[in-house]
Amino acid sequence: HCTPVLSKHMASGAIHDSKERCDAPKCMAETRVAVQDEILSWITDGHHDANPKRILWVTGPAGTGKTAILGSIAERCKAKGTLGATFFFSSFSGSLARRSKTHLVSTLAYQLLQHQGLSQVGHFRTHMSQAIRRDPAILQKRLQTQLEELILLPFRHGAPTAASPMSHHRMVIIIDGLDECDCVEDDVPARGNSRNRRTKEDEQIEILSAILHAANDPSFPFVFVIASRPEMAIREFFSTDLARDATRELFLDKKYNPDADIRLFYEAKFSSIRRRFNLSPEWPTIKELLHLVVEASGQFIYAATVMRFVEGPPPGTQNVAPAVPGLRTPHERLERIIGLRTRVHTPNVRPLEALDILYDSVLRTCSEPLLSMKWLGAISFLLAGINHIPARLVRLWLEQSPGEEVCVLGPLSSLISIPPDPNCDELYSFHHKSFVDFFKDESRCADLYVS
Repeated sequence: HCTPVLSKHMASGAIHDSKERCDAPKCMAETRVAVQDEILSWITDGHHDANPKRILWVTGPAGTGKTAILGSIAERCKAKGTLGATFFFSSFSGSLARRSKTHLVSTLAYQLLQHQGLSQVGHFRTHMSQAIRRDPAILQKRLQTQLEELILLPFRHGAPTAASPMSHHRMVIIIDGLDECDCVEDDVPARGNSRNRRTKEDEQIEILSAILHAANDPSFPFVFVIASRPEMAIREFFSTDLARDATRELFLDKKYNPDADIRLFYEAKFSSIRRRFNLSPEWPTIKELLHLVVEASGQFIYAATVMRFVEGPPPGTQNVAPAVPGLRTPHERLERIIGLRTRVHTPNVRPLEALDILYDSVLRTCSEPLLSMKWLGAISFLLAGINHIPARLVRLWLEQSPGEEVCVLGPLSSLISIPPDPNCDELYSFHHKSFVDFFKDESRCADLYVS
């Protein structure tokens, strides 16, 4: 009874191995080994710590690879049989369900219901079905009530048996991108009173409060790994006494040697480009490679954007603008990146300065950068709406003459994904939230800013 109800109310695209996430970032082999091992070790053996915790908060600045790390952790836990459920928020996903809290509990409950290990846990399925029969509107209640009725009560009624995998291993629920959860309901303030309007911070704190409630329930057999940027509301929540007692923080900083991993990433990508374009094994030089590592300043998003730019649009892409003079080949595009003037190695530099200069430089390869920025702003605004508009309709609305999309977005394939079929119903999608943050901030994009 409960499976069809949950499947109708779940965010299928938020699950780690969903079709929507087929191109989502994962850690390349041999990269992020130390941080992955530390997370896996905590999941498996954290209960042996002197002061065991049930929540691990993985945090760090934009572009440090949190989503890639958690995607890889989900795959590895699934292979080991220790994965309970996952939810990957995405603020610029085509799916409204991945940008709000609305489908979080139903998506987790659905995955737990499908879990082989749970088929041996008392009458878990029966109790979940009873909860839905008892209150068919349960999925309209607040998160903590949903979690209590659909997940916690069934576990209290049916503790794991000695034969259950849950009695031998700690199992994990992974929630990524919490800072990208937005408030997409109640778009109109109640009775025109803005004080009654919920903010995205309210939504995020409600999610964290529900998770903390579950983590403190002794009958709940899972631990949580949560990833987000260290935004103020989230950091304040984790600094409260109750949350601090239940949480271990893992901050992605220089301790995990991102430079070595970024160099491995560059080497693998350059090797692929050399094969594709029949380039010399000496290209690029070691000096150029090390320069790119320094400029990345620990941000994987910088390295990923550089390599998408150097490689150029994917083969066979229709929506490609004519090659910009001086940027036709990977070598010319690499020279453009090497020539960027940054000051990341000097003290007191803004942490995102190198990334901003990179984004600015790519935007200026467009024939009319300000027109491109208007398109980007409109696309971002439309993606944030409740009703999603396919790229083909956005194009019909924005184009002042046929073919304008190719001119304004074609050179930006390293920053935005354009559906290859111009007549399909697919959406535009940004490769990383940090680019949206950049073009929405006047202090960062200066004369390119479009309000």
